[in-house]
Amino acid sequence: RRATRPLRDVIATAQRIIATGQLDARVPSPRRHDDVAELVRAFNTVLDKNAALLKAMREALDNVAHDLRTPLTRLRGTAELALQTAGAGGPQADALAECVEQADDVLQLLRALMEISEAEAGMLKLAKTRDDLAVLARNAVELYADVAEAKGIALSLETNDAVPVDADAPRLRQAIANLIDNAVKYTPTGGRVGVSVARDGAEAVLTVQDSGPGVPEPEQARVWERLYRGDWSRSERGLGLGLSVVRAIVEAHGGRVSLRNAPAGGAIFEVRLALIA
Repeated sequence: RRATRPLRDVIATAQRIIATGQLDARVPSPRRHDDVAELVRAFNTVLDKNAALLKAMREALDNVAHDLRTPLTRLRGTAELALQTAGAGGPQADALAECVEQADDVLQLLRALMEISEAEAGMLKLAKTRDDLAVLARNAVELYADVAEAKGIALSLETNDAVPVDADAPRLRQAIANLIDNAVKYTPTGGRVGVSVARDGAEAVLTVQDSGPGVPEPEQARVWERLYRGDWSRSERGLGLGLSVVRAIVEAHGGRVSLRNAPAGGAIFEVRLALIA
């Protein structure tokens, strides 16, 4: 049993990475010097190289997002100015309007990437005030009420007492709205999306539950990654950044967000933040 313990540690670490996506997990280094110890060290080296490669790719993506924002903003401004002088109707006006719309989509993508990067680096600036999480949730639900109704989805909110949190209201409202948008998007017509806000000890808990297909368990750890879109989501329009932005904003507030499938079907997203007196 002692001889095979390093191998069991390798298996446990690999399984933890697969299940949780924690790429910083490493196998405890054995003190002996044999073939098994060499395997453990080689495995950790591979993990280190992969982590370094992913970090370099993320930094390159951040730099590209930063460098592209200015020329795209100028491009959008030029197209908008030309649209104003082109007059209404006609193929030229339609082409310019399409350019403006596409530029807005790309700029939204770049802004989201930069916000995620700032949050991961601990540099996201938050203007925190005392806010009621229930009120923020109600605002987000009201924002998507018409969208849900048009799709034939019952969108509801369940909350009782005030749930005070220390939050940057616009950003936290954005995170809640992203969760509701995600739930409405993947819930079929005639389904339900329920939002609830409650207290749980010293924590404020917001839950968004839908009656959609849920998220396959092997993909649950990956949905928080930038630009990740599972096979089950490729038929829907999106940038693959909504849930990444949610996690970035929640963690910047010192909270945590999780995902699980409901026993009766559908996905349950849960946000936990610290309550304030």
